Amino acid sequence: MNFRTHFLERQFDFDQVMAAAAKQPWIGYDTEFIGEKTYIPVLCLMQVIVEQDIYLIDTLRINDLSTFLAILEDPEVLKITHAGDNDYRLLNTLYGTVPKNTFDTQIAAGFVGYNYPAGFGRIVERELGIQLAKSHTVTDWSTRPLDKKAVDYAVEDVKYLPELHAKLTRKLQKAHRQSWTVEENRKWETPGFYVNDPYKEVLSNDYIHQLDQKGQVFLMRLYQWRRDKAAELNVPKDRILELRHVSNIVRGIKDGAAGFRANRTLNENVWRKHIEDWQELWRANPTEAEKTFLDTLPQPAAEDPEHEWTMEQLYHLVKKQCLEHEISAALLLPRGDFNKLKDRTGTFDTSILSGWRAELLGQNLVNWLLKGGEMKVRWEGNVCLLEPPVKN
Repeated sequence: MNFRTHFLERQFDFDQVMAAAAKQPWIGYDTEFIGEKTYIPVLCLMQVIVEQDIYLIDTLRINDLSTFLAILEDPEVLKITHAGDNDYRLLNTLYGTVPKNTFDTQIAAGFVGYNYPAGFGRIVERELGIQLAKSHTVTDWSTRPLDKKAVDYAVEDVKYLPELHAKLTRKLQKAHRQSWTVEENRKWETPGFYVNDPYKEVLSNDYIHQLDQKGQVFLMRLYQWRRDKAAELNVPKDRILELRHVSNIVRGIKDGAAGFRANRTLNENVWRKHIEDWQELWRANPTEAEKTFLDTLPQPAAEDPEHEWTMEQLYHLVKKQCLEHEISAALLLPRGDFNKLKDRTGTFDTSILSGWRAELLGQNLVNWLLKGGEMKVRWEGNVCLLEPPVKN
């Protein structure tokens, strides 16, 4: 199919095109942005495909995207993406947009035999027999004019979305999994998906459990200070303070300048510039909100080799079920979520083992995963039998 490519640099032209696109049953889109220079990524280019027309939209010149955002939020228009997670997150960060009626080719592919997350080029090659050019992701998308290779890459990012949608949809229908895809895409269509947990960094490792309450409070505040400073100056967080230095600062803060002077890995200019801010954070009494968080802080579970072995065996049963049904295990139960289930700290969201996941796994295996009791193994001749834990 021949596509017409259009460059949109004027607000009037953009609004006219989006007004027409809003009347169509579907659009495909992608975004190009730069995230390594600023706290909030800069949206540089947006590609939209409607029927046989591809629009390359210069979002550095067109500031008002409201006509496009209205399409994202319109449940009557299907939005087709590949790996749309970052696109939807960025647009939500910039404009508060929550999309409706989405279809993602990466998610769909995970339901029809591809490992998740599969790259766009691999799916296009296997489904459409077309080999894409090498990735152009190192492009500085803020440069104008864009070079021809960058333009070609931007076009290819959306050019094959409609055909992929049609082919993957047929496969999903044949496997009776179209509703599963709709369910999985729905996570992007709820405001809660875009809520950032302010304690995510604190909970990312067990370091907080090695500290007394004063140290824990300071660690929480230091992460928040790092985020606030980065947002204020609109620079990446590592430009304010590299993550690798956080634990050194927590250990040294009680000794003031002397605690940092002896640390050769922490640049003197950094700690001298910020030491007054850090000491103020250190000295302030805990707030009620901080106390409440620490009171509910999940404690690391005691080591239990039997439980560890049981849960790992259960995960392999999940993977076996996925293999038999040609569904990516990483889509059904990402390893990070499984680790939360395994560690028994209460941070695992049990609701994800419902819907299509429960349908695929069967309620017995779901209950077994959630209960996580000791697995009994016995042999009958050459047959190995696994027995679930006894219910209380």
